[in-house]
Amino acid sequence: MTDLGQSLFGKDDLVADLQALGLRAGDGVFVHCALGKVGHVIGGPRGLILALMDVVGPEGLIGMPGFCRDAYDPVAIFDLDVPAEMHARIKDQVLGFDADRSDVRQNGSVPEAFRTWPGVVRSPHPTSSVLLWGAEAGNLSVPHDVHGWATGPDTPWGRLMTRPKMKILLIGVGWNRCSALHAAETISLHKRSKTRHFKLGNLQTGVWIDAPDVADDLDTLFPLVGAAWEAEGQVTSGQIGKAQAMLTDYGAVVSFAADWLNARNKRDGVPPTDLAMH
Repeated sequence: MTDLGQSLFGKDDLVADLQALGLRAGDGVFVHCALGKVGHVIGGPRGLILALMDVVGPEGLIGMPGFCRDAYDPVAIFDLDVPAEMHARIKDQVLGFDADRSDVRQNGSVPEAFRTWPGVVRSPHPTSSVLLWGAEAGNLSVPHDVHGWATGPDTPWGRLMTRPKMKILLIGVGWNRCSALHAAETISLHKRSKTRHFKLGNLQTGVWIDAPDVADDLDTLFPLVGAAWEAEGQVTSGQIGKAQAMLTDYGAVVSFAADWLNARNKRDGVPPTDLAMH
């Protein structure tokens, strides 16, 4: 790790750290990042994004989560108790998902900066989209079924498993922030599940639909399955700036986590759920 000062890092410093961790030209990398843990980055999110692009190059692929709340019912989000008539009026005013305008700030400052970067493609799911940059971004981003499981095999989350040299990079965050573990649980027979209720379409033409999805983990099993994967010796650890970082193979960890979560959920009494069930 190099730096320009006690906690100041430029793009070249971050490039050196990413390469030392094991990221290479042509790699695909799905990134979760707490930029504040890195230190003072020259250019902020832009500095890190440019460093990632420099390392993977034009033949590489960069992915980040594009989750947003614009299509959700605010009454449910904020756990409000309102009369039915008022609830209906509130739902009528929900803007719905807009691929160009719905921000992803809940995922952090780096994905939000990445969202508007030239060449970044966003998958069309109203709640669980994926942001991709690279030569394969267009093909990997679609289809993304809005009526089925949002992180299932026939979504960008699932298709990334088959992309050669696809990796997951955690910078300053733990396994509880690893969105690909939702893809792992989705393909498990025994999976914790919920129903997503969201608006499909915009303010004027939107309709409300229900779709199956895996439940929120809430730091319950994801940290445990991540620790189990680390114990397998398949994770490279290091530092990006001042942040602790982990790099591992995307498809391998999703496959491992699917088996681990299936066994744990079965032990915990979670019933089997057919992936095709709506």
